[in-house]
Formats: sequence, structure tokens, C-alpha cells
Amino acid sequence: MRKQLWLNLWLVYIIWGSTYLAIALAVKDMPPLIAMGTRFIFAALVLGTWLTIKNGARALRITRNQFINVSVMGGLLLGGANGSVAAAERYAPSGIVALIISMLPVWILIMRAMSGDRPTKVGLLGVAIGLAGVAILLKPGSIHPLQGVTSNVMVWWCFVALLGNLGWAIGSFLAPKFSMPASSYVATFYQLIAGGFILVAIGTMTGERISDWADAGPAAWWSWMYLAFIGSIVAYSAYFWLVRNAPISLTSTYAYVNPVIAVALGVIFLNEKINLSYVLGGGVVILGVLLVVTNEGKRSKK
Repeated sequence: MRKQLWLNLWLVYIIWGSTYLAIALAVKDMPPLIAMGTRFIFAALVLGTWLTIKNGARALRITRNQFINVSVMGGLLLGGANGSVAAAERYAPSGIVALIISMLPVWILIMRAMSGDRPTKVGLLGVAIGLAGVAILLKPGSIHPLQGVTSNVMVWWCFVALLGNLGWAIGSFLAPKFSMPASSYVATFYQLIAGGFILVAIGTMTGERISDWADAGPAAWWSWMYLAFIGSIVAYSAYFWLVRNAPISLTSTYAYVNPVIAVALGVIFLNEKINLSYVLGGGVVILGVLLVVTNEGKRSKK
């Protein structure tokens, strides 16, 4: 159990840290919502086929209640959160988006406080510091936007990513409270299906075209395949296993590991620029998240 826990944790650390780069490369040439939606649908087909071959025709059978629950989770975690990240990365540096998403443990602590779980002073300090870091990052003029994008447009899409992250936090907070399939792979299959169709539907309704996705260049397609196979199937299954079997305080540690990887890859491969506000705001965000996660980890051991 302990070995499986750390294996899944490191898969989430490394793979999800690199998906910000892969998403940025994919959405340069692909419509973001359709790209992410088709990624999830394709991954679900691969995963569902594998489960059926391995475990038989009944492998994907779940109850109606479980289907509703996993569909809601897929809508929140994949449809809302991942879709907003993909859309934001068309207008904002991938490292900035990753730092915003790293606020997940802060939102979860706030939700726990609202549900009656009184946070400690250290936890509240972490929340305040994390929010201050986001304010530094999103202050107009603080960060160099992508080429051809104005600062105001970049900040707006960063706020969209922030709202999507709240959806992810709600899903992660509620997941242990609802009936789910016993297999994390089966749960992942249905969440991929739900999130994928939601994103394709919204993308189509907002003017995105399947033909633009199909006509993308090689770099976008290689990135899309990495996201479909590695990011969706391997990492998401590992994450959902952690949500079901590990303390949320430990699972949430990926939130301050992923942005470090994402920022480094963005600088190396996408030539994203780092200035003083970037370093200061990012450092403050990670400090706040670190305080929240380590403090919650100590509380869970008591």
C-alpha cells in the first residue's frame, strides 16, 4: 500500500507538471476545448477497451448512483477545471497558469472551514499568503503576456483558470463523500467520458470547429497524444486512486511540485519570460500552499 501510494504520488508530480507544456503546445494549433474533450474521449475508449479485455464484458458495469456521481466529478474536474486551463494557456504563460492551479489546497481548506472543520492559525496564514501571491501574479503589468496578447486579456483568462480550479477543489473535496466504483480505473473511464463530451459540446457551441482540430500540425498532435495516453489515463487514474486512498493533505502536495516543473519547462521550451513579479508572486503562492499542506498533514496525523 505504501509503495503504491508513493508511486501514484510521483506519477502525478512528474506527469501533471509536464502537461502544462503539452497543453500549451497543443492549443497553439488546436481549439482548446475540443482538443481537451477529444483527448478525454479517446483516452476513455482506450481505457474502456483495456478494462473489457482484461476483466470481461461486465468490467464497466456500475450502479445508477455511481454513474451520476462520477459524471458530476468528470464535469467538475475535467470539464470545468481542465477546460479552463486549456483555454487560459492560449493567452497566458503556462507557468503562471500552473501557479494559479497550485492554489487547490487553499480552496479545499476554505471549504473544510465552511463545513465546520475549524482551521488552525497556521492554515489561515497559508491561505492569506497564497491569496497575496495570486494578487501579485494577476496585478496588471506584473507578468509578460504571450506575444500578441494584451495584459488585460491575459489577466481575464487567468481568472477563468482560477474559477476552474475552484471546480476542481469542489470535486476533490466531495469525492470521498459519495459512492464511487470500487475500481479507480472504472471511475476514471466514466469521468473521462463525461468531461470529454461536455468540453466538445461547449467548444462546438462557442464556435470551435472539429476541422481545426483535425488539421493541426505535428507538434500539436504529439502533445495531444501525450495528454491522451499519459496525462489522462496514467496520471488521472493515479490521482483518483490517491483521492480515494490517501489523506487529501498528502494528495494536495502535487500542487506545489507541479508548478515548479511547469515553470521550468515553460522557460526552457516555450521561452516564457521570468521577471521579479513572476518570481515574487510565484514564490509567495508556493509558500502559502506549502504552509497549508504541511499544517494539514500534521493535523491529519493527530
